[in-house]
Amino acid sequence: MHTFIVKVLMFTLALISFHLSAAAQDVNTVIAKQQTSNLEIALSGSVQAFNDAQLTSLESGVVKSIYVDAGDKVKAGQVLLSLDDSLAKIQLDQAKAVYQSAKVKYNEDLRLLNEISQLTKQEVVAKTLVSQRQSNLANSEALLTQAKATVRLQQEIVKRHQLLAPFAGTIAKRNVDIGEWVSQQSQVLQLVSDNNLRLFINIPQEYYQAIKNTTSIPAIVTPDVTSQKPLSLSLAQYINVSNPTSRTFRARIDLPQSTELVAGMSANVKVSIPRANASQVNLPKSALKRHADNSYSVYAVENGKAKRIGVKLLKTDLDTVVVQGVPDKSNIIVSGNDLLTEGTQVNVLTSTSEGKY
Repeated sequence: MHTFIVKVLMFTLALISFHLSAAAQDVNTVIAKQQTSNLEIALSGSVQAFNDAQLTSLESGVVKSIYVDAGDKVKAGQVLLSLDDSLAKIQLDQAKAVYQSAKVKYNEDLRLLNEISQLTKQEVVAKTLVSQRQSNLANSEALLTQAKATVRLQQEIVKRHQLLAPFAGTIAKRNVDIGEWVSQQSQVLQLVSDNNLRLFINIPQEYYQAIKNTTSIPAIVTPDVTSQKPLSLSLAQYINVSNPTSRTFRARIDLPQSTELVAGMSANVKVSIPRANASQVNLPKSALKRHADNSYSVYAVENGKAKRIGVKLLKTDLDTVVVQGVPDKSNIIVSGNDLLTEGTQVNVLTSTSEGKY
C-alpha cells in the first residue's frame, strides 16, 4: 500500500512538471535602462587666496613709519610702510641743481648760436665759429638730458622708500618694527587678498584618467568651521602633474564671492567621479530573487525563454532596487517569476519602460 502511494505521488509530480514545461509561463516585464553611476570620494581641501604675497621694500634703509598691523584691511596702492629717506631727498636736491645748471648752459649756448645765425647769412662770421657753437649747443643738450634723467631716477628712489599695497587684502603678518634696518630681501609684511579664493584638493592618481576624460566634475564643498550650507560647485582646473611622494595630483575649486571661508581654512569636499563599466538599473523589487548564499539574480526574456542574470544589489527602497550587472535594454521579468528556471518558456503579457512602474 505504501509503495503504491509513493508511485502515485511521483506520477502526479511528473505530470505537473510536464504541463509546466509544455505551457509557457505568463510574465510581465520592464525594459531596463542603464544609468552610469558616479563614484563619490571624500577629500579634505585647503582654502588659498589668489594673491598671497610676502612684501619686501624696494630700497634698503631704516624703518621710519609703519601704518598697518596684522589684521588690517588695505586697499591697492595704500602706503603700508616708509623708510628714512633723508639722504635720498638730499641727492634729489643735488640732481635738481645739476639739472638747473645744465638748463642754463643749454639756453646760453642756444642764444649764442642764434646770435650769429643772421651774421652767417651775410658772410660776416667765419663758418668755423658757427660749427663750434653748434657743437657746444649739442653738448649742452646732451648734458641737459642726462641731468633730467638723473632727477627722474632720484625721484623714483625717494618714492621707493614707501612700500605700497600691490593689491587689496588683509595684512596677515608684520615682521618688522620701527628703527629696524631692512633690505630688498627682507620680508616685512604678508598681504593676502580677500577675493578670488580657491580651494585646493589632492586627488589620488588612480582617478586621473576618469577626470581627464570628463568635461565637468561636480564637487560638494562643506566648510569645517562655519555655519554655511554645503556649496554645489565643480572642479575648475586640475594640475596634470602627480606628486611622487603622495601619488596624488592637485585640483582647484573656485569659491564664490559670498563664501564665509577665508584663506587658510579647511573644508570637506565630495567629488563625484564617473566610473566606467559601473552602469546600474532601477527595477521593481519584485524582479529581484535572493538565493541561499545571499547572492541575487533577475530573469530576462531572451528568445521567448527565461535567462537568469546574476546581479549586485547596490540599493533598496520600499518598492524598488538598484542593481548592477543588467545589460542595457534587457527585458526583465517583474512578475510571474516565482517558479521560473533557466530556459523556461515565457509569454510576455505586458512590457513597460523603466521608471514607469
